[in-house]
Amino acid sequence: MANSKKHTIQISLFYLFGFVLLLIVLGSLFQGCQSRSWSRFTGTTLELELPQDFMRPISFSAGREGEKDLFYETPDGQFKVKTYTNTGMFESDIKFTTKR
Repeated sequence: MANSKKHTIQISLFYLFGFVLLLIVLGSLFQGCQSRSWSRFTGTTLELELPQDFMRPISFSAGREGEKDLFYETPDGQFKVKTYTNTGMFESDIKFTTKR
């Protein structure tokens, strides 16, 4: 009877391990390692691609939850903001212009 109970516990632990592994794999597929929270969990470095027209940074802020804004200057003197989100979805750009 004790041997059967031990076998049941081993099977339960096997399924629990498999379930946790499945969650990690699915999480990496859906988050694509773009997420800062996933980066914290795995200990990997979060790499954000700079915009094609990036010349120099002005500032970087994380004012809203789940969003980071990179304010930068382009080679042709324009000022822009690139918004990065934790999920990599719904990212946006802002271009500053002057009225002449």
